[in-house]
Amino acid sequence: MLENSVRKHIEQLHQKKFRKEFGEFLVEGVKGVEEALASDMDVVAVVVDGTRREEPPFAAFIQLVEKAGVEIFFAGRKDIAYIKTTETFPGVLAVVAMKDTSFQAVRGSGPFVCLDGVNDPGNLGTIIRTADWFGVSTILLGQGSVDMYNEKVVRSTMGSFFRTTICKVSNLADSLEKFISEGYSVYAFTMEGLPAADLRVKRTDKVIFLFGSESHGISSELQRLCTASYTIERKGQAESLNVGVAVGIALSHITD
Repeated sequence: MLENSVRKHIEQLHQKKFRKEFGEFLVEGVKGVEEALASDMDVVAVVVDGTRREEPPFAAFIQLVEKAGVEIFFAGRKDIAYIKTTETFPGVLAVVAMKDTSFQAVRGSGPFVCLDGVNDPGNLGTIIRTADWFGVSTILLGQGSVDMYNEKVVRSTMGSFFRTTICKVSNLADSLEKFISEGYSVYAFTMEGLPAADLRVKRTDKVIFLFGSESHGISSELQRLCTASYTIERKGQAESLNVGVAVGIALSHITD
């Protein structure tokens, strides 16, 4: 069984205010925790379902955690009911320290993604995973965006979270103006614009791909800063395109 203090601390990390206070967040699942261990983030502790510790996949995982020198706890069924972030606990959970991702971290990194008010955790997770697929390692989040450390965000990235630099800024317009002054172009993806099929971007180009939420789009303040606007041609009758899908289509235009 877990000590009450450990269980309480993990429970608190389910809430954004405590994640911010302690500078820690949760990761569930063997793959996610393995990615965290392999990254430059600090894994503070790992919790394993005590009833599964002898099963081959978990036994090998426990050896990996011990080799990394990370403190490991074994939880009983009652503990799991309190600490799990999903309906079905995958058997493994880790407490990970947040990485200090300052605004400076995104400079000079080639094309990257910028999100204005994307507040759905599933969408952000999909965008992070999609960016990783296309070799884009930086994402800039504006005000109104979902907490990047939300459990659903981290879980839905399938490990890509730990290979991506994600920076949240308080004033997205100011940040974009700084990038523009350094030679970046800002391409907005909207319902009206140039055909996205004509877009050509090289991996070394200083380009920012800007997307808004499906409900509100990109703010007028940010649109005024854009170099150009592009639209993904609609063939059918759907009212809008999921922002995660739109990001994938846009990033597919990056060439080596």
